[in-house]
Amino acid sequence: MSFTEDTMPKSTFFNLKKEKRARIIEAAGQEFSQQPLYNASINNIIKTAKIPRGSFYQYFEDLPDLYGYYFSLILENIQEDLIDSVYKDGGDIFKAVQEYASIYLEDILAGPHHNFYKNFFLGANIAIQSKKGGHGPGFDVYHSERLNQLRVRLKEVVNWEQLKVENEDDQNALQQLIMMIFFHSFANYFVHAIDSQKHPEDVLKEIKRNLSWLEFGVRRMEEQ
Repeated sequence: MSFTEDTMPKSTFFNLKKEKRARIIEAAGQEFSQQPLYNASINNIIKTAKIPRGSFYQYFEDLPDLYGYYFSLILENIQEDLIDSVYKDGGDIFKAVQEYASIYLEDILAGPHHNFYKNFFLGANIAIQSKKGGHGPGFDVYHSERLNQLRVRLKEVVNWEQLKVENEDDQNALQQLIMMIFFHSFANYFVHAIDSQKHPEDVLKEIKRNLSWLEFGVRRMEEQ
């Protein structure tokens, strides 16, 4: 997965009626919840969405293009909820992420996107462990206008005066590190939950520990 603007649905997709766009996205969600990206089928999606195969390529370059767009819609909701948490915690992003993690965990375990998350994280793990450096196609997240606006909004609600950041590059780097910790912990859960080595509460413990290391450092300081 990469966060670039190289891919996006074609303008013909956005020109469709809202109902038809929703039908395609719903069909994509069904397929990606049943199969990871490298096993997903365009045929299944167009059959469920009731569109010709040729129409699919009028809307998207390929299957990873649609996957990146679908995932961006989920990211928008995550970003929006995280902003609310940061705002409620007075701009403390570390405290907000820890509190939001428990809410997000419930969504991952029992929410409408549970199977999608499972396939996403397990598929990413297979790609990482593949000797060829990947197991099928990767994808780029579509940077919608709303997603970009939400990222700007998140920067606005964080109390940066509490943190050792000097400029916008520092802010971006810190946000990326925090989200890497966030998603890596959930990925570990899905990878190891299969053999019962991981439990839901372990996710929260891992996030809290790693965020603490990032916030306060891992080296023991001698008492002065």
